[in-house]
Amino acid sequence: MITVEKLVKKFGDNTVLKGIDFQVNEGEVVAIIGPSGSGKSTFLRSLNLLESPESGTIEINGVKVIAPDIKKQDAFALRQQTAMVFQHYNLFRNKTVLENVTLSLISNKVMKKDEAAEFGEKLLKQVGLSKQKNQYPVTLSGGQQQRVSIARALAVQPKAILLDEPTSALDPELVNEVLETIEHLAKGHTTLVIVTHEMNFARKVADRVVFMNDGVVVESGRPDEIFTNPKEERTKQFLKEYIGANEYVI
Repeated sequence: MITVEKLVKKFGDNTVLKGIDFQVNEGEVVAIIGPSGSGKSTFLRSLNLLESPESGTIEINGVKVIAPDIKKQDAFALRQQTAMVFQHYNLFRNKTVLENVTLSLISNKVMKKDEAAEFGEKLLKQVGLSKQKNQYPVTLSGGQQQRVSIARALAVQPKAILLDEPTSALDPELVNEVLETIEHLAKGHTTLVIVTHEMNFARKVADRVVFMNDGVVVESGRPDEIFTNPKEERTKQFLKEYIGANEYVI
């Protein structure tokens, strides 16, 4: 479904991704964890070419690009396979909730307006926001806005959804409503790649957890393997510090 080989990304003289190999199967939920500055978000953004890699191969649902010589039409085809959910929602403030969800469908002539509206309403029901369809983003809580952005991602019917720390900008009391929405998607076998600092959530929802540090994949495995019996010392150090001794058992 998603295959990445030897992916390298630099910002000036700083190599942020150092030859990443990565794979996701269809319907799989993969959580990427690691310390700040480890390259997690850069890697996620590179998957749909929001960041341009220096070298490496990305293949999603049979669409393959090889950096750095990526043609525009190939980049467009790759981006069509995924949808992004960002930390800060990125909703259009001058459009209603329903208009935010259906905008790309209408502007790209995927659906007629009436058809898109009907589809958008189904998606808003799925994320628990049917009653808010005619409201504007400014009237919503942060958690509600993030759920709108998830509905917007679902609207383009992507092969995979990429979520970049979807709860990091939320007040603590709003986190659970977003996590519950993502968990619902996971149970529906939507292919998800999630960069997250919510360790308990990753442990509960992910089929596989990937630990990144300093631009490389240090370790990958089932949640029970990573959280209770990690093999690599750096993984152990991170989990001890992040989760705490009471939750973490070597």
